[in-house]
Amino acid sequence: MSMRVFCATALIAAMTGTIAVADETLPISGKTCEELAAVYERLPMIDILPMEAGPVEIDGEVRDIVVGFSQTGFNHPWRIAMLEAAQAEACRHPNVSLIVLDGNVDVAKQNNDVRDLIARGVDAVLLSPVESAALGPASRAVMREGIPLIVMDRDVPTEKTLFIGQSNVTMGESVARVMAEDLDGQGNIVVITGLQGSSPAIDRDRGMKNVLADHPGINVLAVGDGQWIREPAVPIMEDFLTAFPEIDAVFSHAEESSWGAQLAIARAQRCDEGILHYTFDGSNAGFKSVAAGTFRADGNYTPFIGDIGLRAALMALKGQEIPDAAAYEEPGLRLQLPDSPTVTEANAEEWIGRGWGDFEPPLDPCK
Repeated sequence: MSMRVFCATALIAAMTGTIAVADETLPISGKTCEELAAVYERLPMIDILPMEAGPVEIDGEVRDIVVGFSQTGFNHPWRIAMLEAAQAEACRHPNVSLIVLDGNVDVAKQNNDVRDLIARGVDAVLLSPVESAALGPASRAVMREGIPLIVMDRDVPTEKTLFIGQSNVTMGESVARVMAEDLDGQGNIVVITGLQGSSPAIDRDRGMKNVLADHPGINVLAVGDGQWIREPAVPIMEDFLTAFPEIDAVFSHAEESSWGAQLAIARAQRCDEGILHYTFDGSNAGFKSVAAGTFRADGNYTPFIGDIGLRAALMALKGQEIPDAAAYEEPGLRLQLPDSPTVTEANAEEWIGRGWGDFEPPLDPCK
């Protein structure tokens, strides 16, 4: 079975099941459907909106179904893991194809990408937006065309068929509670957020603040936008270290930001201060950093939801009601996925191998 997954300007190499662009194999396309079948068996939520393998019928007819997927970007393995989960589901249905577009973490490009999917005549759209409000215009364009719109991970504050995601609020609360306990309710912290304006960054911050409201002895000294990646976090943390002689903990919205902050601490020769790190993302590398004592807690936020998104799109096309979808504070319906346990030293070993990514954590610069 060959891959039926297309990237922007991509060519299908039908015999090998890979996707090539300018003669280079993309990271998202390195597995055949046979290999993705093994990936599917390891996905953690295949029991949510379960669907039998085989052709998908719409109105009693088996026809080609094309689903567009506008992804925030291909610049992070978390995003690749989400794509791979969607690909694994597509491989189970011989008449279902994906068109996957790389948003390049650019709001304007992703808005254009979504409109391009509409122009291509896709049957449904999967969207994981760069920023929540900024993708509103493109989302409204999809809905005006009567095309099912499934939004994943980051929400949009406009009408959609379904939003799918775990609660970043309760996850933020869980990680913040570990931090508050470690600090005995007293201390100075700095915060490195995810991309400001994105719904996970907003909600993780809300969860932290919910907990800190009960711990007035914990002071937030400063907040910086780490954009989910390592590079911006280094100078942000360097500025924090210059401005504040006493920092007890760093609350980062992403593992990459935590690793960046730690590098800044080592460069500033402040490793001996024992600054603690609390983070999110749920990679195997992050869990290893918890086991090694580099992180104190890692919010276990899974990227393995692309398969659920594709199943939801197919159900919408079939006219089926989506179980457990409910109205919420934004327009449209939400399918709230269950929380995964926050990973700490107590359970890190049991979670290593169950997260995403096959890369190793960077060496701890303070050890």
